[in-house]
Amino acid sequence: MEQETSLLQKSLRTSRACDRCRRQKLKCDSSRPCVLCARAGHKCETSQRTARRTRRQNPGGRDLHVNSGVHKAIAPATRKNSNFIHGVGGADIPYATESSTSYPERSPKEPQSGANASAIDFARRVFNEEEAGRTLTGASIPGDTGAPTLDNSLWHLTEVELPPEAVMLALIDAYFDRMQWFILLFHEPSFRQTARRIISQTSWRRQDLSPTMAVLAVAMIGLHSVLPDQRWPGHELLREHSVDGEKLMHGLVSEIRRNLLDISIDCRIEAVQVCLLVSCYYVYHNSPSIAWTVSGMGVRSAYALRLYTKSAQCENPVVDEIRSRCWNHAIVSDTFASIVYGRPSSIDTGLVALHSLRDMDDLVIDPLLLKNEWISGDGMPTTTARFFTMKSEIYNIIRHILSRFRRLQLRKETIEEDLLAIAEATQDSEEQLVSWRKRVPRLFDFEFWSCENRLEQFQQQIKGLPQRTKYQAETIILQAATLQLTYDGALIQARRPLLEQKTTSSCSRLVVDAIHESLRVATAAALRISRIPVLRFKHHFAESFVSLQQFTAGVILCILPTSQPFTTAAHEAKAGIMRIIHASVAFGPHNRVAKQTAQLLTELLKVTIEREMSGALRGGLETNLPREISERGAIPSVQPAHIDHTGSHSPPSRDVRDHPPIPTAHAPPHSRQSPHMSQAIQDHRGANDQQVQAPIEPSDHPSANIFEQLDDTFGAFGELMFNLIPDDQGRAWNWGRTVP
Repeated sequence: MEQETSLLQKSLRTSRACDRCRRQKLKCDSSRPCVLCARAGHKCETSQRTARRTRRQNPGGRDLHVNSGVHKAIAPATRKNSNFIHGVGGADIPYATESSTSYPERSPKEPQSGANASAIDFARRVFNEEEAGRTLTGASIPGDTGAPTLDNSLWHLTEVELPPEAVMLALIDAYFDRMQWFILLFHEPSFRQTARRIISQTSWRRQDLSPTMAVLAVAMIGLHSVLPDQRWPGHELLREHSVDGEKLMHGLVSEIRRNLLDISIDCRIEAVQVCLLVSCYYVYHNSPSIAWTVSGMGVRSAYALRLYTKSAQCENPVVDEIRSRCWNHAIVSDTFASIVYGRPSSIDTGLVALHSLRDMDDLVIDPLLLKNEWISGDGMPTTTARFFTMKSEIYNIIRHILSRFRRLQLRKETIEEDLLAIAEATQDSEEQLVSWRKRVPRLFDFEFWSCENRLEQFQQQIKGLPQRTKYQAETIILQAATLQLTYDGALIQARRPLLEQKTTSSCSRLVVDAIHESLRVATAAALRISRIPVLRFKHHFAESFVSLQQFTAGVILCILPTSQPFTTAAHEAKAGIMRIIHASVAFGPHNRVAKQTAQLLTELLKVTIEREMSGALRGGLETNLPREISERGAIPSVQPAHIDHTGSHSPPSRDVRDHPPIPTAHAPPHSRQSPHMSQAIQDHRGANDQQVQAPIEPSDHPSANIFEQLDDTFGAFGELMFNLIPDDQGRAWNWGRTVP
């Protein structure tokens, strides 16, 4: 009897559930009205839908309408063959199901343990919605990720009048030309489809608020990039339609700010995209304090949508890819904010990981370029997805490095044991970065392009190609330069903790050697940054990122002339600072970060030269040199072919004393250091015999006094240095003091 009842119950289950049961994911039956609707007193209706069962949405984003990433015309094509998507010109191209790159952590699946469930999820399980015929929804209790019931009435823009469709399309084009190659948040074909629908209207339903703000954010970033570029053909379009670019820019920013909280309520993927784009704009161009807050909103929205998980039930590769792109950039953005602001990251470093990216249609490298001898070859990427993968990976490494340094429990008065702990963490961090550097594909290796005049030859080879193909070739070079800048900046970041420590005369030889090595590696990285032809980034959104990296390099280069006056290394450092200042001035007054970089480094260089002269006159050249340096000669200098800001090369100059060059990125900078330094540190810590070492005077190594001089300089000019953290008294260099 029980078996018959069970079979009867199974047979009563219908393949086409009513609307309410489908919406609430309840077990419906074949009777109408169904038992659950009748019990709950609701009207039972069944819409005419296909018999195919719709996929189960991600629990964290059940209302995840990816207007910025999925078009209805794309979804069937992607489901048609799970290993192919539509490529350029309608051709099917394969995408990689898994990346060959191994990450430090695996992307977690949907959490199942009770510790990962919210209180409302626990209540749902206890309440047993299926049997009760009712559901707990409405997002009224904290922890409920269901979308609240919203008024779907018509609304319109209040802070800005949407410009003509032709202008909006031109601004979207500018975004994908000057931002998408740098920060990957959207799937271009599907976003454009959504954008055309949005900009063809003047009023929208409430459900369109989030995609509309995403379109405005894209237009805002595109407009900001092209406004100072007089060669942009869209200026004629603005004049034709009587559109004031500056006024439009202000209106777009105001409209997005007005609706920022509302799109967070919607809990859709656009909330992540808009917040990350707005924070990018504010951190460089308006208010870094707002940028910090909005960036945090983007990370929180990503958590709310559970973008950190890889849902095994996501049938649409475009939807899954957009989630992965947004999550990976959330990690990049959060890590970058942690570097800039000097604050702990918001993303849990132990529980989440990067997602592998697919070789999607909007990242395909033009086949005409793939025929080039330096781009083609076995194992060479056929899309730019590898660039974004490598970029995310190095930021993930930086995130772990920062966390390790912050976990070090240093005393107020740094002692020998603390310095050894910092030195060990520094070496381990550099080894991770060098390991990453070895895996950079040749296509995105800027050192490869810079050697043997390849860059100029490549530009000659592509002269006859279509304009769009040449533009893509240029962005590939920019991507390679971006990875090089990020890598060298990370090396400096890893070496800074040791350089910033105040040492005493009782420091051991091991600590002094570690400090010298840190200065050498940081200086070599700073010189490489100064030689990158950064003017290629002009009028791209990434130019401010470049200026920030150059500023950090310029500060490092100011150390050598003071600590080693009138040596070859000091002269090269001053030449590097001048290259950075000239490049910053060339970016023009429209770039706030570049303008302040030029101003600050000019003042810092003046102080450095004055102290170089006074130091040399006070004690004589030889007596003023560090002990180890005076024995071996000046710190060896980097000797790659010089690259000016136009990209042309000149033969490398030779040191008159024939010092061996510091290894470039192909030969890791730490290779000159003993490979067993970590073991030496451990041996030093565990040594039972108390060996008496000759005391080292503070003037014998630069970190003992040079940062006191930098304190004075940054105390005077720090308030001008991007205004990132005004009045923050907790920084080693107090930026809160203002210029008198």
